[in-house]
Amino acid sequence: MALTLSKIKALEAKVRKRNQQQNKSSNQLHIPENWGDFARMVKIRSGGDVKPFNPFDYQIKLVDLMLERSVCVVKSRQLGISETITCFMLWRACLNPGYLGLVFSKTQTDSSLLARRMKRMIQSLGLKTATENLSDIEIQGHGRILFRNSRPDSARGIESVVDVFLDELGFLETGKEVYDALAPAMQMVGDRARVFAVSTPNGKTGFYWDLLISGNNGRDVELLCSQASKGESEPFQYWVDSGDWGKVLIHWKAHPIYGSDEHFLEKVHEKQKLSWTTINQEYNLSFTESESAVFSANIIRLCAIGTLESEVDSQVDYYIGLDTSTTGEDYCVAVVLKLKDDKYSVVNIYRKRQQTSEFHLYQIGELITRYQPNSVGIETTGGVGQLYLENLSKQFKGTVFEAIRTTGDSKPAMISTLQLALESEMLNFPSNSPITEELLNFRRTGKKLEAAHGKHDDCVMSLSFALSVSPFNKEKSIWTL
Repeated sequence: MALTLSKIKALEAKVRKRNQQQNKSSNQLHIPENWGDFARMVKIRSGGDVKPFNPFDYQIKLVDLMLERSVCVVKSRQLGISETITCFMLWRACLNPGYLGLVFSKTQTDSSLLARRMKRMIQSLGLKTATENLSDIEIQGHGRILFRNSRPDSARGIESVVDVFLDELGFLETGKEVYDALAPAMQMVGDRARVFAVSTPNGKTGFYWDLLISGNNGRDVELLCSQASKGESEPFQYWVDSGDWGKVLIHWKAHPIYGSDEHFLEKVHEKQKLSWTTINQEYNLSFTESESAVFSANIIRLCAIGTLESEVDSQVDYYIGLDTSTTGEDYCVAVVLKLKDDKYSVVNIYRKRQQTSEFHLYQIGELITRYQPNSVGIETTGGVGQLYLENLSKQFKGTVFEAIRTTGDSKPAMISTLQLALESEMLNFPSNSPITEELLNFRRTGKKLEAAHGKHDDCVMSLSFALSVSPFNKEKSIWTL
């Protein structure tokens, strides 16, 4: 049936009304000119629930400073600083369609986690993104934010960056290279460009440390951190350095909930199963020396009370950790752990070097046959371990084998778990075993955890692998490999 003129006009009017309603709906989000008001519109995950982001006083103060200049922040964990800065960047993107922000994290996985947080914020506002890409979030009708890993080439080819967030910069080994690669893109924006260099402490070396301590007109950052942790000074402090950077110190006591609990760190130690060394570094703003012993001599002495055992106890569980080697100077080590009454004991150690793989495999096979372990953890990072894993898996089909990769993230986690087991006196070993010497000579050198020069750490790593595949790691540690 042909449409009459009146029906055509009525249809056009209906379409116009629908389009007006859609336009009104798409533009109904009002972006406040104050960040605090914007943050309260956003919903985040907090305390196991989804709730509006109601910023604390120290978060608002940090944003006020970020609006004025670039900042370098030293902070405790769990203060919501990453949430604050990503929310700040989202606010700037909503205000300016031409905005381009850049977030750098240590790994692409870390970047993706921050990107997912921002996606949830965007969704809570009812806004849409142009794509589902977690490395490039473009908000329809608004600005754009990129999420990258710490490779220097990730910063190349990007133009007119307004804000750059360097997350956990103290842990980015390529921090200086990334920063240098960004310089041309920030110059295009001029005085409006901002850099947010943020980290928990990680030694007194590297680009982040140099940036933090430079131009402070006589202020000792390490002393200020120590005073804040002892309650001798304010938990939130900031000043402007000689290069016009804002320097910010945020201790956990600045948090209104954490700061009101005098037993907060004890609860962290109990709940998250972190060693006190790690807690002091990540919560009390402790900068470790560029080279320092990882394991306390007193703790080692308390735990060096075990004995090797010739008999196998069929009523207990055993776990084996294997650190493989080639025919070089390193040792091939297998440590056997016994679990009894919630205590772990080293009851056997295989440690040989300059032998063939066939020799090592035979001796390790003898241990597996003898102890029938619940699980065997084998490091596979260098490739040799993968051959051991495949060979032993074929020989012992009823045994559980776990491949372990030691990376910049997993190695500190495993060493922290070993540290915790020793500190809690849940692990013992023979005093005359090579474990004692290796623990005493295990060092933190800059950002590396390794044996002192000319020493070995094969037993330490093998022990940490055995602990990693035991219930201690799976039930009592927050770290997962």
